[in-house]
Amino acid sequence: MTQSVVVQVGQCGNQIGCCFWDLALREHAAVNQKGVYDEAISSFFRNVDTRVVGDGGSISKGKICSLKARAVLIDMEEGVVNEILQGPLRDVFDTKQLITDISGSGNNWAVGHRVFGSLYQDQVLEKLRKSAEHCDCLQCFFIIHSMGGGTGSGLGTFLLKMLEDEFPEVYRFVTSIYPSGEDDVITSPYNSILAMKELNEHADCVLPIDNQNIIYIHSS
Repeated sequence: MTQSVVVQVGQCGNQIGCCFWDLALREHAAVNQKGVYDEAISSFFRNVDTRVVGDGGSISKGKICSLKARAVLIDMEEGVVNEILQGPLRDVFDTKQLITDISGSGNNWAVGHRVFGSLYQDQVLEKLRKSAEHCDCLQCFFIIHSMGGGTGSGLGTFLLKMLEDEFPEVYRFVTSIYPSGEDDVITSPYNSILAMKELNEHADCVLPIDNQNIIYIHSS
C-alpha cells in the first residue's frame, strides 16, 4: 500500500483542502458501508486507536476506529485553521500537525517565501517528517495552495524546495489555484509569476485551477 501526505498552505489551500477531506470521507462511506479500513482509505488516512496515549496506535486492518488525515495544515493567519478545528471535521486533523501565525503575509510572495519560510523551516520540516514516519510507503506529497496570496504562493513554493532536498525520491504534486481575472488584489499577478518559477523548478506535477471556476462550481 502507498500513502500520500497532503500539505495545505494559506487560506485558500486550507479551504480547498477541507472540501477535499469532506468529499473523500463521504465518497468512501458510500462504497464501503461496512466501515472497514481498506487500502483506498489508508492512502490518505491513518486508522488510530484513541485508547493509546500519545499519537495513538495505528491499526492497519479491521474496522475503522478513528481516522486521522495524513495532512499538515499551514497558514500565517489563524482564522481559517481555527474554523476547521471548530467545524465538523475537527476530529480528522491532528492538532500537532498544524502551524499558524497571527500576522499573515500581506499578499506578498517575498514575505511568505523569504520571511516565513526561514522562520518556520524547522517546524515545517519536523511535521513533514512526522507525517512521513506514519507511512509504510510514502508515494507523494500533495500541496494545495493559491498562486495569488502571500502565504500560499510564497511559503507554498518554499516548501517545494524543502521537500526536494529532504525527500528527493518522493513525488511532489501541486494543486495551484490561479487568481481570476476579477481578482482585485494588486499583487496577485506578481505573486503568481514568482511562484510559477518555483513550480517549474521543483514540482513534479502541477494541476492548475482557475479560481473563477471554483466560484462557479460552488455557486451552482
